[in-house]
Amino acid sequence: MIQQYYPYISQLFQILIIDFKPPKHTQIENQLEIHRTLKGNVQRRYKNDEFEHKINQKVSLPSLPNFKKADLQSDQKLLNLSNGTKPHNRLPKLEAKSEVPKQLKLEDAIIHYNSVTPERRQQSPERQLSLNKKRLMAKTWNGGQYAFKTKAGCLANKTSKTNQDSGIVLPNCLENLGYSMFGVCDGHGSNGHLVSQFIRQALPKHLEQYLVKDDNKNKVIQKAFEQTNKEIWDSETDTSLSGSTTVSVIIKKDQLWTANVGDSRAIICRNQEGNWKAIQITRDHKPNVEDEKQRIIQAGGRVESQKVGPERVWLSYIDAPGLAMTRSLGDKIGAQAGVSADPEIFEFTLTQYDQCIIIASDGVWEYLSNEDVMNVVTPYIEKENIDLAADRLMAESINAWKRHSLSRDDITCIVVYLKS
Repeated sequence: MIQQYYPYISQLFQILIIDFKPPKHTQIENQLEIHRTLKGNVQRRYKNDEFEHKINQKVSLPSLPNFKKADLQSDQKLLNLSNGTKPHNRLPKLEAKSEVPKQLKLEDAIIHYNSVTPERRQQSPERQLSLNKKRLMAKTWNGGQYAFKTKAGCLANKTSKTNQDSGIVLPNCLENLGYSMFGVCDGHGSNGHLVSQFIRQALPKHLEQYLVKDDNKNKVIQKAFEQTNKEIWDSETDTSLSGSTTVSVIIKKDQLWTANVGDSRAIICRNQEGNWKAIQITRDHKPNVEDEKQRIIQAGGRVESQKVGPERVWLSYIDAPGLAMTRSLGDKIGAQAGVSADPEIFEFTLTQYDQCIIIASDGVWEYLSNEDVMNVVTPYIEKENIDLAADRLMAESINAWKRHSLSRDDITCIVVYLKS
């Protein structure tokens, strides 16, 4: 029955298809027309001088909602060629700015320049040479020279992170008493950078305070660390899951004291009759060290490793805080698991064969051994180029991280040259 209507249905569909016209979008077409008009004017302005007088004429615009002729004034000015002048560039020419602000002191500028992450952009040879001359200047102290370098780490996607390392370099309060102090503080947690910066400022002051009253170095150092940690806990900064390791070296004439909390490290490079030897003068406080592990367990904490990564410190009843070191300043929750702020103190007598001291955060020691670090710096130490030795150590540490990991920890090192 329906088959007899097929011819009529077919004709009806053809009529609908032929006569169908899509709806018009007046606003979009008007915007496209304006774009074509302006684009054609700009393209023709360089081809035909006779067209110049037409360009200055007002452009009749169709009515558009929320669109004013004043919005085209900047474009109209660009097209004004009646005076024979060249059109202005759309963007002003920017002057190149130095990466190091001029108002900073040289020491601050060096730290700023070396903390750029990701790796510094390519510079012209003249610019690079100028920066290198400014950077390659070791500082002097009463026992020789020293160089301090620091660089922020980066995440696996190469985005930069906050540099949580801080350096302690010859605080004046101790130099007035005849002591020279160098140290590195390696922060961790969301407020780790604040903790490390506080230690850099507070620890030397407390050492000075107690050295004036007591000549027992071990007792003085112990009390200074305790007072610094107490002030960190009492501060308004949240240190429940934030803290910092600290390795410090204190020198007076030929006597040297080291005080270490955490997994940063200091070594002495000794050259005796042409034979170089690396002597570690601090001990790393990590969960895989047996006596440190037993101390954590006796305090009620536990030491376990996750599926990937090193052993960490945890509370007995929850997976927190997960610290990779057994001693640090701050870390209130870690203290409940046995993490201690007590420094481990050693005393040494320097000899004529001791050439330099290297103090660095675990960003250096993660993939480089004591001997590796010594072999990197000794060619420059022999030439008394201390700053270049620190620069080379920084570069080798970065390359070691690139070979083993997509991310990179903060890296800080201090090279202290002991020969005057």
